Amino acid sequence: MFSPKPYFLLLKILADRNLYKLENFIPKDSELTFYDPGNGIPDHKNTDAWLLRTVTNVNEQTVPDLSKDLQFIGTGSSGSDHIDKKYLQKNGVKFADAKGCNARAVAEYVLTALLLLKFDEKVDIESLSYGIIGVGAVGTEVGKLMDAFGFNYKSYDPPREEIDPNFTSCSLDEVLECDALTFHVPYEEYGNHPTKYWLDETKLANRNYKVLINASRGGILKEEAVKASFNKGHIDFLVIDVWENEPDFDPEFAELAYIATPHIAGYSEQAKLNASSIVVQKMLNHFGTESTIDQDLYQSKYVDLAHITFSDSQLLKRLHPIMEYDAALRDLIGRSDRTELFRKLREDRPFRFEYGYLSLDEPLIKDHPFLKVLGISNH
Repeated sequence: MFSPKPYFLLLKILADRNLYKLENFIPKDSELTFYDPGNGIPDHKNTDAWLLRTVTNVNEQTVPDLSKDLQFIGTGSSGSDHIDKKYLQKNGVKFADAKGCNARAVAEYVLTALLLLKFDEKVDIESLSYGIIGVGAVGTEVGKLMDAFGFNYKSYDPPREEIDPNFTSCSLDEVLECDALTFHVPYEEYGNHPTKYWLDETKLANRNYKVLINASRGGILKEEAVKASFNKGHIDFLVIDVWENEPDFDPEFAELAYIATPHIAGYSEQAKLNASSIVVQKMLNHFGTESTIDQDLYQSKYVDLAHITFSDSQLLKRLHPIMEYDAALRDLIGRSDRTELFRKLREDRPFRFEYGYLSLDEPLIKDHPFLKVLGISNH
C-alpha cells in the first residue's frame, strides 16, 4: 500500500474503473470514485485528480469545459498521444504518464512472436539482423532480450542521441538495411522527429524484410504502403498489435499478418500494477505527499506442467496468450460491431504473468533451454 505523510490530505480522485488494482495504491484518506470509460467523458467537477487510460482522449474538443477544480491528470499508460498536453498546460492542469510501465511485457511479446516464427515457420531468427526503432524504455528491454538470445541488432533513435551523451544511434540507412524491424516509438505528428507514417512507400521502396513488428502505436506504419509491399512479396511476416484507426482495425491488414492482436503487447499482471503504481506516485508527488509500495502485490506464479509433454511451440503458447489474442481478433473480421468488440477484448481478458515471475519444474526448463533465456526460473 501507499503510505502518505501523517498529515491529513483528502484528495478527490476520479479514476477509470479498469486501472488495475488502483485502490491498493490510493491513500485511505482520499475519496476515490470509479467511472466507466465506455460511457464517454465523465463528470469531473469537484475533482482534484483524474486518472484515465488511452481509451479516453482529452483535448479541447472532447473536454471543452475542464473543471476549475481539476489540478492533475494522469494516464496509466506508457504512451500519451491521447492527451493534448498543451491544452492541459494552458488550463493549469499537471499531466503525468506511466512511461516504462509495460516495457518488459512488450519486449516479451516481441521475442515470443520471433520464437514462434522459429518454432512454427522454421524461420532462422538467429541469422537475421534486427533494427530496433525507438530505444526508450521498451526498445531498451527488447535489446536486453535480444542480447540474451545472441541476436544481432542495430538501435535507431536520433531524438535520444540528442539528449543522451551515452547513446549513439545508428543511421537511417543502417536500420533500414536490417532483415527485420521492430517499432517502439511514440506517435508524433509534428516536431523535429515526427513518427506518423514513419514507414511509408519511400522507405519501403526497393527493400525486402523478413519480419516487421509494430507494438508501439497505430499510424507509425502506413498500412496501405505496408500492404502493398507485402502483396508484392517484399515482406514475409507481419506481427501487428496496434492499428492505424484503432479500435476500428483494418480487417484486410489483419488477415495479412502472421500475428494480429488487439493492442495487448503490454498487457501483463506486472505491467498493470506498474501502471497504477507509477501514476499514483506521480499524483501524490504533485500534491506534496510521499508514498511507498507494497511489494507483496508482485507475486510469482508456479505453473505445473510436469506431467505433460510439449513441443517448444506448444509450451510457449501455454505461457503466453499471444495466439489466443490472435484468434480472438480474427474472429472479429467481418463483424459490423468489431470496433466495440475490439474494446471488449482489451478489457475482458485476464492478464498474463511476465516470464520473470513464472517458475516451472527444473526438468522442463532443461528440456526447453529458451525458457531460461526468457527469465523463467526453476521451481
